[in-house]
Amino acid sequence: MPHSIAFWLAAALGVAAAAAIVTDPGCETTAPRQHTINTRTAQMNMTDPPFGIVYARDGIAFVGAGLKVDMLNTTSFRPTLAREIVLPESLTRPAESETDGATSGLALSHDKRYVYASIGPGAAIIDVEKAAAGDANPVVGSLIGTTGVSAIQVTVAPGDDYVFVTQEYGTNATLNRGTIEVFQIHRSSNGSVYGTNKGYIALGYAVVGTALSRDGSRMYVTSEVTAQATSQNETQGTLSVLDVATLETNPSQALLHTVDAGCSPVRLTLSPDGKFVWVTARMSNRLLAFDTAKLDSDHPEGALEASVQVGTSPVGVAVVNDGRHVITADSNRFNYANATTGLTVVDTEAALRGAQNFPRIPTGLFPREFAVSPDGKTLLVSQYQSRAIQAVDLTKLPS
Repeated sequence: MPHSIAFWLAAALGVAAAAAIVTDPGCETTAPRQHTINTRTAQMNMTDPPFGIVYARDGIAFVGAGLKVDMLNTTSFRPTLAREIVLPESLTRPAESETDGATSGLALSHDKRYVYASIGPGAAIIDVEKAAAGDANPVVGSLIGTTGVSAIQVTVAPGDDYVFVTQEYGTNATLNRGTIEVFQIHRSSNGSVYGTNKGYIALGYAVVGTALSRDGSRMYVTSEVTAQATSQNETQGTLSVLDVATLETNPSQALLHTVDAGCSPVRLTLSPDGKFVWVTARMSNRLLAFDTAKLDSDHPEGALEASVQVGTSPVGVAVVNDGRHVITADSNRFNYANATTGLTVVDTEAALRGAQNFPRIPTGLFPREFAVSPDGKTLLVSQYQSRAIQAVDLTKLPS
């Protein structure tokens, strides 16, 4: 029996949709207006601008603030300051030479014993139990690198034996390209922790975000500007894929692939199943989703699966509610006129189908980084220019 014209038309449209390719986005300044949603929030004011933030366990979080790390009591919905932790001068003094020198990204070791706080030439190592017990000096070690004083993020390998520190700007020796410095971690019987510098890999310009694949075999890294740039005014950025085993032993040879990732990509995170890496492209006002299997293939250039319009200048990104939502921190960090700050709440299934026009939660000035509570119910947001921490209730987001 012959098929109808409608049948063949539907089939043709289906093939066309299946063959559709998501293209790398261009740049834009101000994002379109979004409708807002109301959810429960609370705010804690701070004396210094907060940057990186991480939960250590139920009731305790840490946040980088100026040239120190603050420990927060999170037993109530609204966090409170528990104590301030002074960092060693070997880290803070070089950091002060930077225009925005301060404690940046934080990471928790997988055994939950240590918080690594990136700053200046490397990272401070804070013993969580000592900090919680009120020990006068919970800083038990530091990592000092050789490729710059602009450390911005830390990533801890699954076995806690290696730590990777992102140097955003590098040095003359790296031709001012950003780097990932590699440290092998050693623990002494007296409780101190130190690292052996194993070398580095130079990538693009302004290297920022890092995240490991779920099995720990790959590292994904953003560079705000491609390594092939010929001008400082260029904004085309990249996402690189590194082999972790090689990174630990021979760092300079760890690069597997590099793909375009919009204008000035900065932060990234993985979906719970590890199938997608979500990237904020700050100068594109976009959230990008890359298929990790394709990124790890011989043809990674086809890995971009979604390009989602979010707010102005997105920076931080977090996957919440068991992967049902991705939230971006829309910073408007360059203070564009007629632009707003906020947290765009993206329905992941809808986004991967091509949906747009997602809502936002209002925030203060320059929301920058996120931490999700161990029970998954609360999101902490560092509001850099407002000098505040915002707590957001995740339990009643739109489905």
